[in-house]
Amino acid sequence: AVVSTQSTGVDKRSEDFVAPKPILRPFSGSGYRLGSPAPQVTSAPSVTPTNPPTSRPTVSLDESQPTTSIQIRLADGTRLVSKFNHTHTVGDIRGFINLSRPDGPPSYSLMTTFPNKVLSEEGQSIAAAGLLNAVIVQKRS
Repeated sequence: AVVSTQSTGVDKRSEDFVAPKPILRPFSGSGYRLGSPAPQVTSAPSVTPTNPPTSRPTVSLDESQPTTSIQIRLADGTRLVSKFNHTHTVGDIRGFINLSRPDGPPSYSLMTTFPNKVLSEEGQSIAAAGLLNAVIVQKRS
């Protein structure tokens, strides 16, 4: 075999290496939010309820007492926002969720978002639990 020793006339040994620009492509896959349950894939057509609820369940508020708004992110991905008195308990929040979603998961835990803490004391007041204007996440058990 004959090896050619022809020179192309280009000598780049004295130049610094410059990396070529990467080709950027937008994200085209599917993803899930961290900590959320995987969505259920169904092939059946969705059925709309024949008698949708006309009003959302509410908690009995004492307007003379201080109030706070709490956002609840449910396990199915939906959000609920409701007003509570500072004296309401974690159990009252759980009762509100159960009234709002009677077809929800039978067993679940409630957690704060940051720092992550499980709300296990049902009798603890919202103020004592540090849930004033907080976001609570429902996790399937």
